Amino acid sequence: MKHILAVAFLGIAFSHTLLAPNAPALVALHTQSAKGISQHYDYQALALLRRFCPALRVHSLSQGTVMEATSEFVFVVTTDGMRWQEVFSGADPAVVETLDANTQAYCQQKYGAGDPEARRKKLMPFFWTILQQNAQIYGNRNFGNNMNVDNSMWFSYPGYNELFSGKADDRHIWSNSKKHNPNTNVFEFLNKQAGLQGKVAAFGSWDAFPYILNEERAGFMVNAGFEPRLDGPIDQEQLRLNSLQQITPATLHAGVRPDSLTWAFAKKYVNLAHPRVLFIGYGETDEYAHQGNYPAYLDAAHQFDAFLADLWRMIQQDPMYRGKTTLLITTDHGRGFKSNWKNHLPLLDGSNAIWCAVAGPGIKARGEIKSGMQLWQKQVAQTIAHCLGLKFQCAHTVAPAIREIFE
Repeated sequence: MKHILAVAFLGIAFSHTLLAPNAPALVALHTQSAKGISQHYDYQALALLRRFCPALRVHSLSQGTVMEATSEFVFVVTTDGMRWQEVFSGADPAVVETLDANTQAYCQQKYGAGDPEARRKKLMPFFWTILQQNAQIYGNRNFGNNMNVDNSMWFSYPGYNELFSGKADDRHIWSNSKKHNPNTNVFEFLNKQAGLQGKVAAFGSWDAFPYILNEERAGFMVNAGFEPRLDGPIDQEQLRLNSLQQITPATLHAGVRPDSLTWAFAKKYVNLAHPRVLFIGYGETDEYAHQGNYPAYLDAAHQFDAFLADLWRMIQQDPMYRGKTTLLITTDHGRGFKSNWKNHLPLLDGSNAIWCAVAGPGIKARGEIKSGMQLWQKQVAQTIAHCLGLKFQCAHTVAPAIREIFE
């Protein structure tokens, strides 16, 4: 009965509003008034309203909901510090020519080609075939299609904070030190929403992710570094993976496990638990770049592409995920040009330049976006929530979603 009354009340309130030229603004105003009916939002009444009132598919009553969801599942994947130059043009001739003869020969033999589009396809064959045919890809600055970080640090922790909290925070996040992030992240928010509790998980190569995502406060599983997975469903293969990583040498920076293990852990969890929201953060691109090892950096990018292809196959072959999952791919920061490619620092030109790709139901497959625009890293958090039909709200102001994706 209360649901019917709610529908009746709001139907009257919206009756003159929906035909007005400024309908969205009036809907928002009435929405705020309607919230006074109860301190607890009536999701069943909301569902009825959304069914019979098309305007509410864009403007809704619920604290979390802003539109009809495009997806039931969202997978977010990052590879640390991968430059836009390699994403859009493959192996960079300006970097290759600075290498010794043997290293140049290796890069040319494995990833070389006569033009940027051919080179990028050799480096990331899945990304530039199947994904491109199904996605929107942003960040090719050669066409004035710019995507930047908004923080002033231009390195990892500030980048991931901005990416997932929806705001830059130079005041509190100005180093890569392992301190618990004071800012609420979108995964933390999603884990508190109806139907998503306990269905959010994160896997990362870098052992700072439990601090960046504030696992203690957020309440969802963050498995990173060389941490064994003991939470959630466990089978014999997972136990073997736990044992394997304990004897795997830390050949990268201390606290960074090989990306292949991170993918193995994430893949096993997807098969066992079927999360609705998943984050996977790879790290080898950044690790080898800091070493100045350009061939290994390219190999890591090539391997990252293979992980994406494997994830894509899993999504398409699983009836639970197929046709219902958004895949969002991006990075935390850029890097310098030419001889400075290995570094990323405040004020080092190029370090604030990033990119992203997104594919999923309700998202038009436009491939590489070549129109001029300016996007920001801080918009990704709300974009993630938007795909699930939710509005990410917390104590701090969250940047709006990337609206171009949904047009």
